[in-house]
Amino acid sequence: MNEKERVPGNTTVAPEVIETIVQMTADDTVGVARLYSSNNAQNGVKMKIVDGTVNADVYIVLEADCSTLDVCKRLQKKIERAIKEMVGMNVGYVNIHIEDFNYPETK
Repeated sequence: MNEKERVPGNTTVAPEVIETIVQMTADDTVGVARLYSSNNAQNGVKMKIVDGTVNADVYIVLEADCSTLDVCKRLQKKIERAIKEMVGMNVGYVNIHIEDFNYPETK
C-alpha cells in the first residue's frame, strides 16, 4: 500500500496487548520455567510506555540447569523483536529479574 492509498486515522494498542506479547515471549523461551507474579508485577510483567517507547521489567523463574546469562540475553532480544515486529513500537529497556530457580523434585 502506498501513501496515497492510506486511510487517515490512528491505531492504538492497549498496554495489556503488549503485556501479553511479553508474557507469551517469555513462556516460549527455553530456560524460562514461568513468570513470577508478585505485588510488584502482576502476571510477571511491569511496563511503562513513555512517548511511544515501551520499558519493561520482567520477573521470571529460571530452570535450574540453564545458563542464566544466555537465557536472559536471549529473552531481552526476543521481547524487543516481538514488540517491534508485532506492534511497531520502540523498546527503551527490558530488565529481567530472576526471582527463583525451578529445581527438579527429588525423591
